[in-house]
Amino acid sequence: YMDVRIARTDGSTYIRDDLEDTFDNRVLFQRIILGLYGKLSPNHVQKFLSFIETPKNVDVEDLIDNPYPSFSRSTFPALDQETGLLMGGNIPSLRVKDVAGTTALTYGSRVLPANLWIDESDSSKRISHSTKGLLTHKNLDPLPNFGITTRSQPSLDATHTVFGQVLWDADTLQFFRDLEDIPTYSVERPSGFDDFNTGDVATQVFNAQRALFRGAAKTLGDDRVSKLYDGKLLRRMEVLQVGRL
Repeated sequence: YMDVRIARTDGSTYIRDDLEDTFDNRVLFQRIILGLYGKLSPNHVQKFLSFIETPKNVDVEDLIDNPYPSFSRSTFPALDQETGLLMGGNIPSLRVKDVAGTTALTYGSRVLPANLWIDESDSSKRISHSTKGLLTHKNLDPLPNFGITTRSQPSLDATHTVFGQVLWDADTLQFFRDLEDIPTYSVERPSGFDDFNTGDVATQVFNAQRALFRGAAKTLGDDRVSKLYDGKLLRRMEVLQVGRL
């Protein structure tokens, strides 16, 4: 499971009694329970769980000073508008680097093997991205970033592997519906022309709104403005806790 939190539009998550009770002013919480396909995609499941569970026989004090990368410190940074994938598993400071001629993952002072998430299963038994709520990982990507489908997208079958699914209940369904109302950044600019010949009014409004968002975010210390890209969620969605049930 993953316990997730979505911040308010202004980036805050603490209790506030001075705000009107609107969707933008609510901090959203949800436990997302995931079922994993251990028989169909055993290697994917094993790799996924390695970012859920703490390695065995590790000194506790060492973990405090030098933790392993974990989904408990990850975010869901984007909702890809083209594929409908809710992108998760983004662990800050986890990087792919060349170490002594070998590809490795680095996290703080730790250097970890960058093994690929590959399963040798019969391609005819692979699950298609044909429904909402499927857990998927991009082939040949050594990072643990994963996606959750928000709609049918069979075109992903050629580039991704399904290895689990969201276990739906009423609260989780409502949470994913709410996600559709979270604004995302778009690189597309509105046309500078309209039917009333007002010229570049639309562009001016777009630039003003973007400037307002960036100014407010910088004031609040939100570093999202430094890395804007198409589909990026404009409300922070972070994982607070992970575990096995």
